[in-house]
Amino acid sequence: MGPTRLRTLLAVSLAATLFTAACGGSGDARDTASGEPVHGGTLTFYDPIQYAAWVPTASIWSNSNVAGNVAERLIWQDPKTGDFKAWLAQSWEISADKLSYTFKLRPGVTFSNGDPLDAETVKLNFDQHGSGDEKLGIPKDSFWTDYAGTDVVDAQTVRVRITKPNAAFLQILSNYRASSILGKPFLKLDLAGQGQLTNWVGTGPFTVEKVAGTTGVTLKRRDDYNWAPEGSAHQGKAYLERIVYQSVPEAGTRVGALQSGEAQISRNIAPYDEQTIVDGGGSVIGIPVQGEVNSLKIQLDTDAPTRDVQVRLALQAATDRTEINKTVLSPNYPIPSSALVKGTPFRGDASSYLAYDLAKATSLLEAAGWKAGADGVRVKDGKRLEFEIWVAPYYQVAQAVLELLQAQWKKAGVDLRIRSASQAEYTAAEAAAAKATDDDWTFEQGQTSTAEANVLRVSLGAGRYNALRFLTPDPTLESLLDAQAVTFDPAERKAAIQKVEDRIFEQAYIIPLYDETQVFGLAPSVHGFATESTGRTWLYDTWLDK
Repeated sequence: MGPTRLRTLLAVSLAATLFTAACGGSGDARDTASGEPVHGGTLTFYDPIQYAAWVPTASIWSNSNVAGNVAERLIWQDPKTGDFKAWLAQSWEISADKLSYTFKLRPGVTFSNGDPLDAETVKLNFDQHGSGDEKLGIPKDSFWTDYAGTDVVDAQTVRVRITKPNAAFLQILSNYRASSILGKPFLKLDLAGQGQLTNWVGTGPFTVEKVAGTTGVTLKRRDDYNWAPEGSAHQGKAYLERIVYQSVPEAGTRVGALQSGEAQISRNIAPYDEQTIVDGGGSVIGIPVQGEVNSLKIQLDTDAPTRDVQVRLALQAATDRTEINKTVLSPNYPIPSSALVKGTPFRGDASSYLAYDLAKATSLLEAAGWKAGADGVRVKDGKRLEFEIWVAPYYQVAQAVLELLQAQWKKAGVDLRIRSASQAEYTAAEAAAAKATDDDWTFEQGQTSTAEANVLRVSLGAGRYNALRFLTPDPTLESLLDAQAVTFDPAERKAAIQKVEDRIFEQAYIIPLYDETQVFGLAPSVHGFATESTGRTWLYDTWLDK
């Protein structure tokens, strides 16, 4: 999400749930409360990105920091242990053939309109996720592969069926953008209606009070809430009375608001602002976002030189990730050594593929027929080795990272031309590129996040997101992606994921830049701050000093 190509905006980036914050490289993590928590107060949350359509499968960063506080799932996953724990379901059983999952629902749960949570509502949600609804214009969710249906066993029991075993299926059911449970009135709406946040009917600790177009949202506490997930710091209603989310693109304004008290949390703090926040008495928290690393995904449907694997391998070797980390990032952004962020279950090791080697890069390009031109840019058959890339507005560090990458690739004789644009301009250009097969969109910067290695199948699979835009699928990669999904033994699963990573990097399908991280700035008054494993905030346990 997150996001790889906004032509799939309604299904980009993903999560399993974590309710304890991870500490970054500077500041006090504030994941434990100082003194006794108190009820009340309004927390203002500044986000750099505007809000898009509010369909449940949208995982654009700004939306998903809000949505998880309104809608909930049957289970949640502890990313430290990989264990799944109770939430809206109090218990579950998996059949011996791993083709059916039976859930007993937690009693007493109600939606914000007063309707009780029941098995029929869960079935309606899962049918929309797994099969889509053509009449309502709702597409099938790419996460829900091989869905066979959901049976209502009784009023409080559902059985979910799939046609093939899937080692990632429980994680999918804990996923905020793949398995959120919303009320029956919402499910009757078409795609446009579901894209209005004011129409959401959730079971979460907060409800929607006001939406200000694409720039703001206000949530109000639900005082009758009493079914927080196992592992939460407390039960009963949330501490905060209200949460005000505002889209504020200017980095300096977000930092200044923390210092003045105008805002209490700001997302996407730039590396150069981290120390300023700490010096002002606040704290900086870096949350590793489990799932794919932030990378350039090669768009294979273009006529660009990157159709040649030798060119892709050369660009991989010409990328100095250590220099990127030390020059324009901070310790909050680990140097990537895999296709998956550190901490993601079963991740492989791709270190041998990702070493910086300028001599190797130039040798590969020479062998591929690209000779140094008069201005230092390589040429083949009268064509310069040049690429255009658009700065993804969803990542605070994107511009600085790409500018350094531009300088690195220049040493190998590659001209990388950077285009900066507003969020609206970027979205329009991305949509246009999805319909074209020219050289204008050779790379897509982004990542898809979820605490499961199967995210690679969802993202790169030709029949799913197809983030590499295969015109002809890679049968070897497809086979390996499918094989890992039906492997349940932990040791065998890790080996299967390693084979997937080997194939990805032997073909240089992606160029990792850094481990995806969400960096939050917190005012001194904030306590009990927590996120999910993909860095989306869970503010149920958060409270403010009076």
